Amino acid sequence: MRHTKIIATVGPASDSDAMLDALIAAGADVFRLNFSHGTHETHAATFARIRAAAARACREIAILQDLGGPKIRTGALAGGQPLQVKPGEKLRIETGDFAGGPGRLSTTFDGLARSVRAGDRLLLADGVIELKVDATDGRVIQTTVVEGGRIGEHKGINAPGVPLPASAITPKDVDDLKFGLSLGVDLLALSFVQTAADLRQARQLMLDAGGAGVPLVAKIERPQALEHLDEIISSCDAVMVARGDLGLEMPLERVPRAQKEITRSARHHGIPVIVATQVLESMTMEARPTRAEVNDAANAVADGADAIMLSGETAIGAYAAKAVQTLDAIIRDAESSPEPVSELPVAPIHEDHAQAICEAAVTLADRADVQAIVAVTRGGATARRLSALRPSAPIVAATELGETARRLALHWGVVPLCMDLGEKLDAASARAGRRLVAQGLVKAGDAVVFVSVNADLTRADANYLKIQRL
Repeated sequence: MRHTKIIATVGPASDSDAMLDALIAAGADVFRLNFSHGTHETHAATFARIRAAAARACREIAILQDLGGPKIRTGALAGGQPLQVKPGEKLRIETGDFAGGPGRLSTTFDGLARSVRAGDRLLLADGVIELKVDATDGRVIQTTVVEGGRIGEHKGINAPGVPLPASAITPKDVDDLKFGLSLGVDLLALSFVQTAADLRQARQLMLDAGGAGVPLVAKIERPQALEHLDEIISSCDAVMVARGDLGLEMPLERVPRAQKEITRSARHHGIPVIVATQVLESMTMEARPTRAEVNDAANAVADGADAIMLSGETAIGAYAAKAVQTLDAIIRDAESSPEPVSELPVAPIHEDHAQAICEAAVTLADRADVQAIVAVTRGGATARRLSALRPSAPIVAATELGETARRLALHWGVVPLCMDLGEKLDAASARAGRRLVAQGLVKAGDAVVFVSVNADLTRADANYLKIQRL
């Protein structure tokens, strides 16, 4: 079984029943809805299609809502026609909501013109276009094109090194968050997190909207977040290395080191880490990735990433399903390497009997060469602890709650299994064993470790660890 999970972004290229079926068959574990684009109506329709596709495949597929955050973007263009700019040309960026044209772009982010100074750099369209700021009056930025190219509508603007007056949560994000929680999203990602205060604000909004139990993913996209990394990781349920904006906001050569630093810190704290952006970027247009892309994805596996995310490859790519198939093959080969996956001691956040039982389960599974560890769990905590410990055997999370099963789809090595546990947890292991064999997760005669933990030490049916041949 593959341990590292695959997240696929849904977009125009994949937002159909046939393509969603193909992506699941290819190996997608989580689908991302990018709320930087689309409307509530289109996202609701996509959400329903994903749920239906997961039901057809009999898979527990999570849906990740990715909030847009305070992303600075250019506005519309007259006639929708891209603007071509050349080095040395003058280009104005004006605050407002209007259609731009030759020599003139709009942005609705009113803080940009107030924050930049003469000599600052602006990067547009994922860094393809570079501008030098000549002057600003607080509303209009006068620039000179340094690196030219084509600028389409609603392209991102990055201002490296410029402090911007923006919270990680915009008014649009608040509306989108409430809408996503009303749909029933399984995970929520907050963009441009800079401090733990951003996460606390999001938690309160989620609590007010009835989404207290939904896991919160912190996206690391700005250098300021690295200065507060420990407090951010301590305040979220998962972290994403969002290399797109991160690579524009800091020197490009620092991104690999930042990725490893974030991954190590997340692993140490026992929370999932997602590696994202331009993983197999060439497959947006080509049927095969570059050798460097393959190596990059394999290295993310070796570093211990819980999940790898595809963005444009599946959202707008010409080979969406093949991109997932290719990433699946890369991960499987990387996981088969005799070299051990990067292992770091998990911080002793949980010094309790539950942690001791989980550690004992992993030791027993590793020494007894079992085929699976079955966590009998209602809320998913046992499976999450086991995942953080990185056992060699796959973790089957037997739970009766669909939302718990879907949320666990992000976690390394966890295979969610939704089933009736019954009143007595000690009897649930026998039912789980039969389901494992029936679904082909293990074979009859295989040895399996069963583990159950509960805070209530007076319960005779809980807090057990046993090994059994099915």
